[in-house]
Amino acid sequence: MTTPKSSWSGFRTAASIKAFVRLPKRSWGSEMSSQSGPDKRRRGSFNRAKRAMDEIAEEHPTTSGRRYLSTTATKSRRRRLGVILATGLAVLAVVASVAVFDVWPGVGAAILSRTGLSEKSTTTVLLDESFDGDSLDTRVWNTCHWWGDEGCTISSNDELEWYRPEQVSVSGGALRLTADRISTRGSDGKDYEYRSGMVTTGPANSDDDIGKVSWTYGTVEARVRVPEGRGLWPAIWMLPLSRESLPEIDILEVIGQEPDRMMMHFHPSNREDDSPNKDYRLPGATLAEGWHTIRLDWQPERLTWFVDGKQVWRLTGSQVPDEPMYLVLNLAVGGIYPGPPDDTTKFPATFEIDRIRITTNELK
Repeated sequence: MTTPKSSWSGFRTAASIKAFVRLPKRSWGSEMSSQSGPDKRRRGSFNRAKRAMDEIAEEHPTTSGRRYLSTTATKSRRRRLGVILATGLAVLAVVASVAVFDVWPGVGAAILSRTGLSEKSTTTVLLDESFDGDSLDTRVWNTCHWWGDEGCTISSNDELEWYRPEQVSVSGGALRLTADRISTRGSDGKDYEYRSGMVTTGPANSDDDIGKVSWTYGTVEARVRVPEGRGLWPAIWMLPLSRESLPEIDILEVIGQEPDRMMMHFHPSNREDDSPNKDYRLPGATLAEGWHTIRLDWQPERLTWFVDGKQVWRLTGSQVPDEPMYLVLNLAVGGIYPGPPDDTTKFPATFEIDRIRITTNELK
């Protein structure tokens, strides 16, 4: 195996430091004997001090003189040893950093993962949206999936709503996705009993390969309040920028008849693989009562979910996505999880989000 050039530069640095530390063996006296002027005067001061120490030793042949000379010599040796050790540690640090990150990058990544550090520890804030205005920022958000034409739905989930832009609003410092019992004819020619709202940061259409906000690795944090009622299905999830349907990371899913239950899922790229999931029930509260902060931490081969600062699930493995993904927020009605609404479900129903923050910390 050929060692990378950057590794050799580290070892050259180590060798030069070593050469500096290993001074030629000679006494201070012999080094100063060839000096003149101020150096010669310093030599005289040194000799006078040495004679004074010798006199102390002669006057106190037992403990005091010997202890003084022994302590002085020991301190001097300790100082020199300290300099050598400190320089040696600096050399080891240089060599270790070069070896770990250039020769064995996998080991370096493992160290960074366990310590929470990064090779370049800067964090980039991609989006910090607090919805302070009175309209949706369309530079950041779409109001339908990229395949939508005058609205959209996900029929494969047996959903009963048709998503429309007018069901998305910003007011009172929050994004509001509102579902209502309004019969709507979809562009697919079907009639839907409900209409609702959704947003994404992904591609705007089938020709868009860039999207609006996408990233690989980082954190997503949302402060939310979900609606309560049978048949309601608010969700926060992520899809690949490639416009494929997988992989999919479900950060938050709630069925309205169980607002204290938070569902989390991961659907890997390979449809043949299992899709792990986790349920978490809030102790003594529901996601419909007050505001709650949901966060996903996405790192290489690791996904971690948090609710109000508490870790509730961690998933690890090589199936964790390593490609750009984007964010989706929606309020579905009906579908395979919650089933249809009933007479107890109150409309209009609103999924409220008062902050979205996305950061990325990709290693460079």
